[in-house]
Amino acid sequence: MMIISLAAHGQQDSTLDRQLATIVQKDSITVLVTDSGLGGLSVCAAVDSLARVTGRYPQMRLIFANALPESGSGYNRMKSLDEKVRVFDAAIRGMVGLYHPDVVLIACNTLSVVYPLTSYAREAPMPVVGIVTMGVDLLEEELRRDPGSTGIVFGTETTVGAGTHKRLLMERGIPSDRIATQACPELAGKIERDARGEGVQEAIGQFAGEAVAKSGASAGRIVAALCCTHYGYCAGFFHAALAKRAGADVTVLDPNVRMSRLLFPDDRKRPSASPEVSVQVVSRAMITSEEILSIGTLLLPVSAPTAAALRCYELKRELFPFSSE
Repeated sequence: MMIISLAAHGQQDSTLDRQLATIVQKDSITVLVTDSGLGGLSVCAAVDSLARVTGRYPQMRLIFANALPESGSGYNRMKSLDEKVRVFDAAIRGMVGLYHPDVVLIACNTLSVVYPLTSYAREAPMPVVGIVTMGVDLLEEELRRDPGSTGIVFGTETTVGAGTHKRLLMERGIPSDRIATQACPELAGKIERDARGEGVQEAIGQFAGEAVAKSGASAGRIVAALCCTHYGYCAGFFHAALAKRAGADVTVLDPNVRMSRLLFPDDRKRPSASPEVSVQVVSRAMITSEEILSIGTLLLPVSAPTAAALRCYELKRELFPFSSE
């Protein structure tokens, strides 16, 4: 198991909080959302919706930049942690250099555990926010609220292998026997291709069964955190599968929701009556029509502009340099 410390992030929590407190008072803001695929588009869509409803920012430029270097070259398929770090370091440098954001949201658990190891993390001039701590916060809150509950972290192989969620929960005083982790190989890709397909439901059922058996939960409440941004699209499937296999009360937590609200604190800033919000989707890797249909259908009820931006995404090979060697 690889152990990654978020302390290497390059910004202490207090510094990050101060930076964000300044940014959220701006009238014009550029937000870069990134993921190692299309799961983070759910965060992008929610931010777009909140920006239009709240009028928090008179002007917001929202860019979703896919950090996938090539089709079929996902981070979980890379041979080593060093390769993941090298590729994402180049990716975030390229994205920031092109779009000069005020804030970067890493809407991806895999990349959030990789980012602290990049050289860019030590020199980033703007706040770069990973989603891992949001999932940890949600789990801690629920596990403390119900001492008889058991937590399950669902994630990719990289996320679960890093052990970051469980380690941080244990550092906060949650006993290790109350936290189970479950890797879900290939599930993110299946969701991108057909989020409502039988293959996705079958895979979730299998992973839910493995997780329940591993957790030892038989009667107490189960609190499941979906620690891959793709999984939020299928929260209902996770809930049904867990409830069926555990025979217990189930709560499903989606960290995507908490991340999307980060830039919309509840203060007294005067809202804009007619905010100007733009959404752009760019990708170095080709996005297939199958993926656009699957994910776009899910985005549409939340943010029609984000769904439209996905349909008209910009294929940008110069988004960042990439070599498979």
